[in-house]
Amino acid sequence: MFKRLKLNKKVKQPTENIRKERMHLLTDKSSFSTIEEYKALRTNIMFSTTQTGCKIIGITSANASEGKSITCLNLAITFAQTKAKVLVIDCDLRKPKQARLLMIGSTPGISNVLVNLNTIEETIKPVQVGNASFHAMPSGDIPPNPSELLGSEKIKEVLEQLAENYDYIFIDTPPMNVVADASVLSKLLTGIILVVRAGRTERDAVQVALDQLNFVGANVLGFVLNGVSSRLPRKYKGYSYYRYYYRHADEDQEEA
Repeated sequence: MFKRLKLNKKVKQPTENIRKERMHLLTDKSSFSTIEEYKALRTNIMFSTTQTGCKIIGITSANASEGKSITCLNLAITFAQTKAKVLVIDCDLRKPKQARLLMIGSTPGISNVLVNLNTIEETIKPVQVGNASFHAMPSGDIPPNPSELLGSEKIKEVLEQLAENYDYIFIDTPPMNVVADASVLSKLLTGIILVVRAGRTERDAVQVALDQLNFVGANVLGFVLNGVSSRLPRKYKGYSYYRYYYRHADEDQEEA
C-alpha cells in the first residue's frame, strides 16, 4: 500500500461557496434519507460491477454545476465506510474541485504523474471524512492538453498500477457536453454514472450525454438524480432514463 503522506500545510482556506458545499459531505450528521440513498446507491453499484478485482467508476454529468463532484466524493465515503480500500481521483483537469472539498493540496496530482514530473506515491494523500478513511489523488497542475493526457497510454498504465492497491477507484470527470475528456476516459472505466440535477438538467442535455457515452461504448451504470425537493412538479419525480434510478434528496446542493 502507498505510504501515508503528510497533508500539505499550505492549503488555502476554503471560500464561502466551498464551505457550503462541504456541508453536503456524507457524515454521521447527514440526514437519514441522504445516508440511506447513498447506501442504496452503493448496493446497486456493487451488484452492477460483479467482476473480480478493482472497480474503476467514473462520475460525470451533462453540464457543469449538476452535482458530480460531491456525488463522487460521497460515493467514496460510503464505500470507505465498508472498510473497502478506496481512492478518489480528480480528472476534471480544467475545473478541479476535489482538493478544495477535501482541504488538501491540489499539487502534485494526476496531471503531474501523466507527464512524469511526479510519481504516484508522491500524489496520493490520506483523507478522513467523518468515520471514513480513504485516499485521494488531486488534479495537479492544470495542463494545456487535458484530453490528450486523459487519452494517453500513460493513464492506462497509471490506473492499472493503482488498481493493484484498491478495491474501488472513483474518478471525477468533466461534464460530458462541455468537453470530450470524459468520453476519452470512459474506455478505461468499469462503468460510469451520470449525475442529473432535478429542476436544472434538461432532458435533451441528458440525451446528448447518453448518446456520446453509448457512441464510445461506455458501460453506463445508471443515473443519480439529486436536488430533489418535495416542492418540485410531479414530472421530476419520474426522472428516470436508464437501467437504474438513484435519488439524492438534497434540494440546496450547488456543487459542480
